[in-house]
Amino acid sequence: MIYLDNAATTAVSPGAADAADRALREYFGNPSSLYSEGLDSHKALERSRAVIAKSLGCEQQEIYFTASGTEGNNIAILGAARARKSWGNKVIVSGFEHPSVMNTVMSLEKEGFEVTVIPPERDGRLDTGKFLEQTDRRTALVTCMRVNNEIGTVTDCARLAEEVKKINRRTAFHCDAVQSFGKHETVLNGAIDTLSVSAHKIHGPKGIGCLYVRKGFNMENVFFGGGQERGLRSGTENIAYAAGFAQAVSELGNLKKQSERIGAVNQLLRKEIEATGAAVFNSPDDASPYILNFSLPGFRSETLLHFMEEHGVLVSSGSACGKGEKSHTLTAMGLPDGIVDSAVRVSFSSYTTEEEVIQAAGLFRLAVNTLQRK
Repeated sequence: MIYLDNAATTAVSPGAADAADRALREYFGNPSSLYSEGLDSHKALERSRAVIAKSLGCEQQEIYFTASGTEGNNIAILGAARARKSWGNKVIVSGFEHPSVMNTVMSLEKEGFEVTVIPPERDGRLDTGKFLEQTDRRTALVTCMRVNNEIGTVTDCARLAEEVKKINRRTAFHCDAVQSFGKHETVLNGAIDTLSVSAHKIHGPKGIGCLYVRKGFNMENVFFGGGQERGLRSGTENIAYAAGFAQAVSELGNLKKQSERIGAVNQLLRKEIEATGAAVFNSPDDASPYILNFSLPGFRSETLLHFMEEHGVLVSSGSACGKGEKSHTLTAMGLPDGIVDSAVRVSFSSYTTEEEVIQAAGLFRLAVNTLQRK
Protein backbone atom coordinates (compact mmCIF):
# COMPACT_ATOMS: atom_id res chain seq x y z
CA MET A 1 0.00 0.00 0.00
CA ILE A 2 1.30 3.47 -0.94
CA TYR A 3 0.14 6.12 1.52
CA LEU A 4 -0.14 9.66 0.12
CA ASP A 5 -2.61 11.28 2.54
CA ASN A 6 -0.11 12.67 5.03
CA ALA A 7 -1.94 15.97 5.49
CA ALA A 8 -4.68 13.92 7.16
CA THR A 9 -2.26 12.05 9.41
CA THR A 10 1.14 10.38 9.28
CA ALA A 11 2.37 6.96 10.29
CA VAL A 12 3.79 6.95 13.81
CA SER A 13 7.55 6.56 13.67
CA PRO A 14 9.01 3.48 15.40
CA GLY A 15 11.04 5.78 17.63
CA ALA A 16 7.98 7.78 18.71
CA ALA A 17 6.02 4.58 19.38
CA ASP A 18 8.88 3.18 21.47
CA ALA A 19 9.21 6.42 23.44
CA ALA A 20 5.50 6.41 24.24
CA ASP A 21 5.60 2.74 25.22
CA ARG A 22 8.56 3.27 27.55
CA ALA A 23 6.87 6.25 29.18
CA LEU A 24 3.68 4.25 29.74
CA ARG A 25 5.68 1.63 31.58
CA GLU A 26 8.14 3.82 33.46
CA TYR A 27 6.17 6.98 34.31
CA PHE A 28 2.81 5.83 35.65
CA GLY A 29 2.75 8.36 38.47
CA ASN A 30 0.56 11.44 38.34
CA PRO A 31 2.90 14.36 37.56
CA SER A 32 1.00 16.50 40.09
CA SER A 33 1.74 14.09 42.95
CA LEU A 34 4.50 14.99 45.41
CA TYR A 35 6.00 11.54 45.99
CA SER A 36 8.89 10.18 43.92
CA GLU A 37 6.83 8.48 41.18
CA GLY A 38 4.94 11.70 40.62
CA LEU A 39 8.10 13.78 40.55
CA ASP A 40 9.68 11.38 38.05
CA SER A 41 6.64 11.73 35.81
CA HIS A 42 6.78 15.51 36.12
CA LYS A 43 10.44 15.53 35.11
CA ALA A 44 9.70 13.33 32.09
CA LEU A 45 6.92 15.68 31.03
CA GLU A 46 9.20 18.70 31.32
CA ARG A 47 11.92 16.99 29.28
CA SER A 48 9.40 16.54 26.48
CA ARG A 49 8.27 20.15 26.81
CA ALA A 50 11.87 21.34 26.55
CA VAL A 51 12.46 19.42 23.30
CA ILE A 52 9.39 20.94 21.66
CA ALA A 53 10.16 24.44 22.94
CA LYS A 54 13.67 24.24 21.49
CA SER A 55 12.30 23.21 18.09
CA LEU A 56 9.98 26.24 18.11
CA GLY A 57 12.65 28.60 19.38
CA CYS A 58 10.70 29.65 22.45
CA GLU A 59 10.92 29.33 26.21
CA GLN A 60 9.86 26.10 27.88
CA GLN A 61 7.16 27.80 29.95
CA GLU A 62 5.53 29.11 26.75
CA ILE A 63 4.54 25.58 25.69
CA TYR A 64 1.27 24.06 26.92
CA PHE A 65 0.35 20.49 26.07
CA THR A 66 -3.09 19.91 24.54
CA ALA A 67 -4.98 16.89 23.26
CA SER A 68 -4.92 18.12 19.65
CA GLY A 69 -4.49 21.02 17.27
CA THR A 70 -8.25 21.48 17.46
CA GLU A 71 -8.14 21.92 21.21
CA GLY A 72 -5.25 24.34 20.96
CA ASN A 73 -7.12 26.45 18.39
CA ASN A 74 -10.22 26.54 20.57
CA ILE A 75 -8.30 27.58 23.69
CA ALA A 76 -6.34 30.27 21.85
CA ILE A 77 -9.25 31.82 19.94
CA LEU A 78 -11.85 31.81 22.69
CA GLY A 79 -9.34 32.81 25.35
CA ALA A 80 -7.90 35.74 23.38
CA ALA A 81 -11.20 37.11 22.07
CA ARG A 82 -13.00 36.99 25.40
CA ALA A 83 -10.11 38.66 27.21
CA ARG A 84 -10.48 41.67 24.85
CA LYS A 85 -14.24 41.90 24.70
CA SER A 86 -14.36 44.99 26.93
CA TRP A 87 -12.81 47.11 24.18
CA GLY A 88 -12.89 45.03 20.96
CA ASN A 89 -15.70 43.08 19.34
CA LYS A 90 -14.16 42.36 15.94
CA VAL A 91 -12.50 39.12 14.80
CA ILE A 92 -10.78 38.69 11.42
CA VAL A 93 -10.19 35.24 9.96
CA SER A 94 -9.03 33.84 6.63
CA GLY A 95 -11.71 32.17 4.54
CA PHE A 96 -9.98 28.81 4.24
CA GLU A 97 -9.16 27.99 7.83
CA HIS A 98 -9.47 24.52 9.31
CA PRO A 99 -12.93 23.86 10.85
CA SER A 100 -11.40 23.97 14.34
CA VAL A 101 -10.62 27.64 13.69
CA MET A 102 -13.52 28.68 11.48
CA ASN A 103 -16.25 27.05 13.58
CA THR A 104 -14.75 28.41 16.80
CA VAL A 105 -14.60 31.92 15.36
CA MET A 106 -18.16 31.69 14.12
CA SER A 107 -19.31 30.62 17.58
CA LEU A 108 -18.10 33.98 18.84
CA GLU A 109 -20.85 35.70 16.85
CA LYS A 110 -23.31 34.34 19.42
CA GLU A 111 -21.31 36.22 22.07
CA GLY A 112 -21.63 39.52 20.22
CA PHE A 113 -18.45 39.51 18.18
CA GLU A 114 -18.41 40.78 14.61
CA VAL A 115 -16.61 38.31 12.33
CA THR A 116 -14.90 39.42 9.12
CA VAL A 117 -13.85 36.65 6.74
CA ILE A 118 -11.05 37.31 4.24
CA PRO A 119 -11.60 34.82 1.39
CA PRO A 120 -8.68 33.37 -0.55
CA GLU A 121 -8.09 34.67 -4.05
CA ARG A 122 -9.01 32.52 -7.02
CA ASP A 123 -5.37 31.39 -7.30
CA GLY A 124 -5.48 30.03 -3.75
CA ARG A 125 -3.34 32.73 -2.17
CA LEU A 126 -4.35 35.20 0.52
CA ASP A 127 -4.19 38.95 0.00
CA THR A 128 -2.84 39.86 3.43
CA GLY A 129 -3.43 43.52 2.69
CA LYS A 130 -7.14 42.84 3.09
CA PHE A 131 -6.51 41.74 6.70
CA LEU A 132 -4.82 45.06 7.38
CA GLU A 133 -7.60 47.04 5.70
CA GLN A 134 -10.08 45.50 8.15
CA THR A 135 -7.92 45.84 11.28
CA ASP A 136 -8.85 48.77 13.49
CA ARG A 137 -9.05 49.87 17.12
CA ARG A 138 -11.95 47.45 17.74
CA THR A 139 -10.15 44.37 16.41
CA ALA A 140 -9.74 41.89 19.24
CA LEU A 141 -8.27 39.00 17.25
CA VAL A 142 -6.79 38.12 13.88
CA THR A 143 -6.26 34.45 13.06
CA CYS A 144 -4.60 32.94 10.01
CA MET A 145 -3.14 29.51 9.22
CA ARG A 146 0.50 29.15 8.18
CA VAL A 147 -0.10 26.38 5.59
CA ASN A 148 -3.52 25.55 4.22
CA ASN A 149 -4.36 21.89 4.75
CA GLU A 150 -6.14 21.37 1.42
CA ILE A 151 -4.07 23.19 -1.21
CA GLY A 152 -0.86 24.02 0.67
CA THR A 153 -0.96 27.82 0.45
CA VAL A 154 1.88 29.25 2.56
CA THR A 155 1.24 32.54 4.35
CA ASP A 156 3.91 34.59 6.11
CA CYS A 157 2.03 34.80 9.40
CA ALA A 158 4.96 36.35 11.27
CA ARG A 159 5.04 39.32 8.93
CA LEU A 160 1.26 39.62 8.87
CA ALA A 161 1.22 39.65 12.68
CA GLU A 162 3.82 42.41 12.74
CA GLU A 163 1.74 44.55 10.38
CA VAL A 164 -1.42 43.94 12.40
CA LYS A 165 0.37 45.05 15.58
CA LYS A 166 1.47 48.28 13.88
CA ILE A 167 -2.19 49.16 13.41
CA ASN A 168 -3.37 47.95 16.82
CA ARG A 169 -0.78 46.66 19.27
CA ARG A 170 -3.52 45.24 21.52
CA THR A 171 -4.95 42.96 18.80
CA ALA A 172 -4.24 39.28 19.47
CA PHE A 173 -2.78 37.20 16.64
CA HIS A 174 -3.26 33.42 16.46
CA CYS A 175 -1.59 31.08 13.98
CA ASP A 176 -2.69 27.53 13.20
CA ALA A 177 0.67 25.89 12.41
CA VAL A 178 -0.54 22.29 12.38
CA GLN A 179 0.36 21.73 8.70
CA SER A 180 3.60 23.72 8.78
CA PHE A 181 5.34 22.60 11.96
CA GLY A 182 8.15 20.16 11.22
CA LYS A 183 8.05 21.06 7.53
CA HIS A 184 8.51 24.81 7.36
CA GLU A 185 10.46 27.15 9.61
CA THR A 186 8.43 28.51 12.51
CA VAL A 187 9.12 32.19 13.18
CA LEU A 188 8.06 33.45 16.60
CA ASN A 189 8.92 37.12 16.40
CA GLY A 190 7.00 38.44 19.38
CA ALA A 191 4.04 39.45 17.20
CA ILE A 192 2.45 36.00 17.05
CA ASP A 193 0.72 35.56 20.41
CA THR A 194 -0.49 31.97 20.14
CA LEU A 195 0.37 29.11 17.79
CA SER A 196 -1.05 25.58 17.65
CA VAL A 197 0.77 22.36 16.73
CA SER A 198 -0.24 18.69 16.49
CA ALA A 199 2.01 15.62 16.84
CA HIS A 200 0.27 13.27 14.41
CA LYS A 201 1.21 15.41 11.39
CA ILE A 202 4.93 14.75 12.00
CA HIS A 203 4.92 10.99 12.75
CA GLY A 204 3.99 11.43 16.40
CA PRO A 205 0.96 9.88 18.16
CA LYS A 206 -2.60 11.11 17.79
CA GLY A 207 -4.14 12.68 20.85
CA ILE A 208 -1.34 15.12 21.71
CA GLY A 209 -0.46 18.61 20.56
CA CYS A 210 0.75 21.83 22.05
CA LEU A 211 -0.11 25.49 22.16
CA TYR A 212 2.55 28.18 22.21
CA VAL A 213 1.45 31.18 24.27
CA ARG A 214 3.74 34.20 24.24
CA LYS A 215 4.99 35.00 27.74
CA GLY A 216 2.90 37.77 29.28
CA PHE A 217 0.05 37.36 26.78
CA ASN A 218 -3.37 37.96 28.31
CA MET A 219 -6.07 35.38 27.63
CA GLU A 220 -9.16 34.18 29.44
CA ASN A 221 -9.28 30.63 30.73
CA VAL A 222 -11.71 28.35 28.87
CA PHE A 223 -10.70 25.08 30.58
CA PHE A 224 -11.53 24.44 34.21
CA GLY A 225 -10.28 21.72 36.49
CA GLY A 226 -7.29 20.90 38.64
CA GLY A 227 -5.00 23.60 37.27
CA GLN A 228 -2.63 21.47 35.21
CA GLU A 229 -0.58 23.15 32.46
CA ARG A 230 -0.42 26.22 34.68
CA GLY A 231 -4.20 26.49 34.63
CA LEU A 232 -4.54 26.91 30.88
CA ARG A 233 -5.46 23.30 30.07
CA SER A 234 -6.56 21.36 33.12
CA GLY A 235 -6.61 17.57 33.08
CA THR A 236 -3.97 14.98 33.95
CA GLU A 237 -1.20 15.28 31.38
CA ASN A 238 -0.58 12.57 28.79
CA ILE A 239 3.06 11.83 29.65
CA ALA A 240 3.41 8.90 27.23
CA TYR A 241 2.15 10.77 24.19
CA ALA A 242 4.17 13.84 25.15
CA ALA A 243 7.24 11.59 25.11
CA GLY A 244 6.24 10.25 21.69
CA PHE A 245 5.65 13.80 20.45
CA ALA A 246 9.08 14.92 21.65
CA GLN A 247 10.75 11.91 20.03
CA ALA A 248 9.04 12.68 16.70
CA VAL A 249 10.30 16.26 16.96
CA SER A 250 13.84 15.05 17.67
CA GLU A 251 13.73 12.98 14.47
CA LEU A 252 12.79 15.87 12.18
CA GLY A 253 16.28 16.54 10.85
CA ASN A 254 17.15 19.42 8.51
CA LEU A 255 13.87 21.01 7.41
CA LYS A 256 15.36 22.81 4.42
CA LYS A 257 16.96 19.68 2.96
CA GLN A 258 13.84 17.64 3.57
CA SER A 259 11.68 20.32 1.97
CA GLU A 260 13.92 20.34 -1.10
CA ARG A 261 13.64 16.56 -1.44
CA ILE A 262 9.87 16.61 -1.08
CA GLY A 263 9.73 19.52 -3.51
CA ALA A 264 11.42 17.38 -6.15
CA VAL A 265 8.92 14.57 -5.52
CA ASN A 266 6.04 17.05 -5.75
CA GLN A 267 7.32 18.43 -9.06
CA LEU A 268 7.72 14.92 -10.43
CA LEU A 269 4.08 14.13 -9.74
CA ARG A 270 2.97 17.53 -11.04
CA LYS A 271 4.72 16.95 -14.38
CA GLU A 272 3.28 13.46 -14.71
CA ILE A 273 -0.23 14.66 -13.94
CA GLU A 274 0.16 17.61 -16.29
CA ALA A 275 1.17 15.21 -19.08
CA THR A 276 -2.29 13.62 -18.98
CA GLY A 277 -3.65 16.81 -20.50
CA ALA A 278 -6.67 16.54 -18.22
CA ALA A 279 -5.51 18.25 -15.05
CA VAL A 280 -6.22 21.61 -13.47
CA PHE A 281 -3.91 22.47 -10.55
CA ASN A 282 -5.52 24.06 -7.52
CA SER A 283 -2.38 24.43 -5.40
CA PRO A 284 -0.48 27.68 -6.02
CA ASP A 285 2.91 27.36 -7.69
CA ASP A 286 4.56 28.46 -4.44
CA ALA A 287 2.50 26.16 -2.21
CA SER A 288 4.04 23.92 0.42
CA PRO A 289 5.84 21.06 -1.34
CA TYR A 290 4.09 18.65 1.03
CA ILE A 291 0.67 19.18 -0.60
CA LEU A 292 -0.45 18.97 -4.23
CA ASN A 293 -4.12 19.54 -5.03
CA PHE A 294 -5.43 19.13 -8.57
CA SER A 295 -8.66 18.36 -10.39
CA LEU A 296 -9.37 15.99 -13.25
CA PRO A 297 -12.59 17.52 -14.60
CA GLY A 298 -15.09 14.93 -15.71
CA PHE A 299 -14.03 12.42 -13.08
CA ARG A 300 -15.64 12.59 -9.65
CA SER A 301 -13.26 12.70 -6.71
CA GLU A 302 -14.94 9.74 -5.04
CA THR A 303 -14.53 7.62 -8.18
CA LEU A 304 -10.85 8.53 -8.47
CA LEU A 305 -10.18 7.82 -4.80
CA HIS A 306 -11.77 4.38 -4.96
CA PHE A 307 -9.91 3.56 -8.16
CA MET A 308 -6.59 4.52 -6.57
CA GLU A 309 -7.37 2.56 -3.40
CA GLU A 310 -8.27 -0.56 -5.39
CA HIS A 311 -4.82 -0.34 -6.95
CA GLY A 312 -3.03 0.20 -3.64
CA VAL A 313 -2.64 3.99 -3.43
CA LEU A 314 -4.33 6.13 -0.76
CA VAL A 315 -5.06 9.78 -1.52
CA SER A 316 -7.92 12.11 -0.54
CA SER A 317 -10.26 14.72 -1.93
CA GLY A 318 -9.45 17.31 0.73
CA SER A 319 -9.59 17.76 4.48
CA ALA A 320 -10.14 14.55 6.43
CA CYS A 321 -12.56 16.53 8.61
CA GLY A 322 -14.77 17.12 5.57
CA LYS A 323 -15.74 13.42 5.38
CA GLY A 324 -16.49 13.55 1.67
CA GLU A 325 -18.25 16.92 1.62
CA LYS A 326 -17.38 19.58 -0.96
CA SER A 327 -13.98 21.16 -0.34
CA HIS A 328 -14.35 24.19 1.92
CA THR A 329 -11.16 25.73 0.54
CA LEU A 330 -11.88 25.27 -3.16
CA THR A 331 -15.42 26.57 -2.66
CA ALA A 332 -14.06 29.62 -0.84
CA MET A 333 -11.77 30.25 -3.82
CA GLY A 334 -14.85 30.52 -6.02
CA LEU A 335 -13.94 27.60 -8.27
CA PRO A 336 -16.68 26.04 -10.43
CA ASP A 337 -18.42 22.87 -9.29
CA GLY A 338 -16.74 20.78 -11.97
CA ILE A 339 -13.33 21.61 -10.49
CA VAL A 340 -14.43 21.18 -6.88
CA ASP A 341 -16.18 17.86 -7.50
CA SER A 342 -13.14 16.32 -9.22
CA ALA A 343 -10.42 17.51 -6.83
CA VAL A 344 -7.73 15.22 -5.46
CA ARG A 345 -5.23 16.03 -2.70
CA VAL A 346 -1.93 14.20 -2.62
CA SER A 347 0.19 14.91 0.45
CA PHE A 348 3.70 13.77 1.24
CA SER A 349 5.82 13.07 4.32
CA SER A 350 9.45 12.41 5.06
CA TYR A 351 8.69 8.73 4.38
CA THR A 352 7.48 9.34 0.82
CA THR A 353 9.76 7.99 -1.92
CA GLU A 354 10.20 8.86 -5.58
CA GLU A 355 9.29 5.30 -6.53
CA GLU A 356 5.94 5.58 -4.75
CA VAL A 357 5.13 8.81 -6.57
CA ILE A 358 6.02 7.30 -9.94
CA GLN A 359 3.64 4.41 -9.26
CA ALA A 360 0.89 6.81 -8.18
CA ALA A 361 1.38 8.94 -11.30
CA GLY A 362 1.01 5.85 -13.47
CA LEU A 363 -2.27 5.01 -11.79
CA PHE A 364 -3.63 8.52 -12.32
CA ARG A 365 -2.81 8.20 -16.01
CA LEU A 366 -4.53 4.81 -16.07
CA ALA A 367 -7.59 6.32 -14.38
CA VAL A 368 -7.86 9.07 -16.99
CA ASN A 369 -7.59 6.54 -19.81
CA THR A 370 -9.95 3.89 -18.45
CA LEU A 371 -12.59 5.51 -16.22
CA GLN A 372 -15.79 6.81 -17.76
CA ARG A 373 -16.26 10.53 -17.51
CA LYS A 374 -19.39 11.60 -15.70
